Amino acid sequence: MGTAEMNKQREELAREKSGAIWLAMMDAGDLVNFSAIAREYFGRSSNWLLQRLHGYDVNGKPARFKPKETTRLVEALRDIASRLTAAADRIDRAQDD
Repeated sequence: MGTAEMNKQREELAREKSGAIWLAMMDAGDLVNFSAIAREYFGRSSNWLLQRLHGYDVNGKPARFKPKETTRLVEALRDIASRLTAAADRIDRAQDD
């Protein structure tokens, strides 16, 4: 599959909230700890988060993020980004050894 086709598929997937969430988390997957996000921002297990990301059946229905949970996930990712920026800024401001 070529880059153009892959980009088109990503654009189509990102049109719906569940697809946009999945893409965002897959893009961040190597950079963030899903267990820590589930625990720190939702008070849940990593399985809970993965069930929603992948739409696994729970009680006979595909697990999905509720609107408030989607908002919380967005806030969590922004908080993580802010914390990383603050850490980088501290390094920038520090004097050389």
